[in-house]
Amino acid sequence: METRTTGMFKSLGTSIMEKASIDKLEDFAKGKGIKYYTNSSLKNYSLVKNERYSSSKFVVFELQNLFLIFYDSYTPKAFTSSTYCGLFKKMPECKNEMKISKRYWLDNLSFRKRLKSGDSYIDNKVTIFSENNEIDRFILNSSTIRKYIEITKRIMPLEIVTIKNSMSVVSELNGNNLIALKSIDWILDTKELELFIEKGSELLNSIN
Repeated sequence: METRTTGMFKSLGTSIMEKASIDKLEDFAKGKGIKYYTNSSLKNYSLVKNERYSSSKFVVFELQNLFLIFYDSYTPKAFTSSTYCGLFKKMPECKNEMKISKRYWLDNLSFRKRLKSGDSYIDNKVTIFSENNEIDRFILNSSTIRKYIEITKRIMPLEIVTIKNSMSVVSELNGNNLIALKSIDWILDTKELELFIEKGSELLNSIN
């Protein structure tokens, strides 16, 4: 059975696991004829003065008008880490950053203001947070959410996010407005990855 990686890779054992994960992704891309590149040791790169990444590793798949990115970094000064994989699509503009995730009963205990769309199907299935407390109807509609829910039946956790003027060490993302379907884990299972690419691409490409 194939595995996923979660969290930061800090010990020698997990470094070996990370190398195996990158090798697996490279093999997948080669087998599918997907153009890709990796950067498994990016050092001394900074978006903020006096902040350094001791470890920043990513794999980028180029999928026509989308990018599938596997990313993992650790900032020792701030004791922060970031791990995700996601399908990203560039947008001409982004006036409002949103996050849409599958709804759970615990969401009712959140102190953040949860928006409602007025559509009972959407409001029963997902939790919506918005920077401007507004909803973009081009993104948030029942068709998009039905596609999203179908994918989450196989792959969890997943969220739909919009990003305004992204700041990223990944050049394909940096400075762009984006919509993304993201997981906090690296998806390494072959069948799950195939489904994520196929169905995730359909979802993002249905949003104009």
